[in-house]
Amino acid sequence: MSFWKKKDNLIITGFVVLFFAGLAVWVDLCCVNAAFFSPSIPSPYDVLFIDKDGNSETLSNFKGKPLIVNLWATWCPSCVKKMASFHRFTEKFEAAGGKVLNISQDSSGGPVRAYYARNGFHFPLYLDSKGLLLDAFKGTGVPTTIFISAAGQEVGRISGSFDWDSSEAASLVQKSFGLTLTNK
Repeated sequence: MSFWKKKDNLIITGFVVLFFAGLAVWVDLCCVNAAFFSPSIPSPYDVLFIDKDGNSETLSNFKGKPLIVNLWATWCPSCVKKMASFHRFTEKFEAAGGKVLNISQDSSGGPVRAYYARNGFHFPLYLDSKGLLLDAFKGTGVPTTIFISAAGQEVGRISGSFDWDSSEAASLVQKSFGLTLTNK
């Protein structure tokens, strides 16, 4: 083997070693950065969302009565499919003394208003366009429904599609809040 071939081999080997050493340092720094400097996720009770008038709200504003927070979106087929039964459930739950926040994850309120009007829903309009509440609750997708006691503690959760007209929904409310839902 000639001298130049050996030199080329040394140069190539040097670059490969430098590349992998740099990669190891980069990965290590990224892991250290993620471990010590990751953005903190706020408490769900401090996350801001907006109402129909554009005013900021937090879950802390609703402490003092049993609360159900439904995180959903108009672009979610499962959410849309079950919204009519959730609307009927909401009327029963609020008649029993609870409060429901139906918080859309849509990017703007226009599609939500149109959807409500088209279906005759009377939910107050709330919007969390960045999905910060879902992140704060460590949710994995919509629909996610969180049951919160009057003291402000999470007492239950439903992820995914659910039949809100079922006896299971009434049982969950009884178990979580001690409230009995009546048929209207």
